[in-house]
Amino acid sequence: MYEIEAKNVRKSFGSLEVLKGIDLNISKGEIVAVLGPSGSGKSTFLRSLIDLETIEEGTVKIAGEYLCKDGKYPHNKEKARILSKAGMVFQHFNLFPHMSVKKNLMCAPMLNKQGTKEEIEKLAFEMLKKVGLEDKLDVMPSTLSGGQKQRVAIARALMRDPEIILFDEPTSALDPELTGEVLNVIADLAKEGITMVIVTHEMGFAREVADRIIFMYDGVVTEDDTPEVIFNHPKNERTRAFIQSVIK
Repeated sequence: MYEIEAKNVRKSFGSLEVLKGIDLNISKGEIVAVLGPSGSGKSTFLRSLIDLETIEEGTVKIAGEYLCKDGKYPHNKEKARILSKAGMVFQHFNLFPHMSVKKNLMCAPMLNKQGTKEEIEKLAFEMLKKVGLEDKLDVMPSTLSGGQKQRVAIARALMRDPEIILFDEPTSALDPELTGEVLNVIADLAKEGITMVIVTHEMGFAREVADRIIFMYDGVVTEDDTPEVIFNHPKNERTRAFIQSVIK
């Protein structure tokens, strides 16, 4: 059984077709990096895997269950149950500025009655410790660096004990000197068996951490192979041109 299955996924914004029939299967525990130029549909595809974008056609399965079947979604309660298996980390953190770090982590689990307040508070501390920020439990997000905010966002995604984590360009809003701390946390998580899909422009990181690399161009997957092949012997002309431009 695949952890993520996408078949003929199509999405348009008005007359602009952004996803043009994506087919992709990802196995449990696999780390997949998604590369491609801006405007190729990478983030839209990622968001469609967690219902942040509604697709018009196609099928998406999460951990063996239909999030969308032939363009039709289940009722909201069923959809929420399926989506609880996946977490997402965004480019711009999306932390609540008026809540402490602890309350940012506890908010969704409390609303979803994931446990007692004491249990959720303990879990928040454990998840912050996992990303090296247990001393920031009671501070406000405004006091944190960009890298620290992103690590809090990763801890928040981990609060639901997800089988899958999606990362949408997690370092693109960071200064270069803060990028490493976030990539190190993601690399550590990759060793724990969580299935990950990472849209990134960090070529060295993708090459080192990913089991597979997907290259997207103009709304389609043009190449899907190992980092070794994608970086050293890409078969597709678009992939070759992209890799050569970013490495230069």
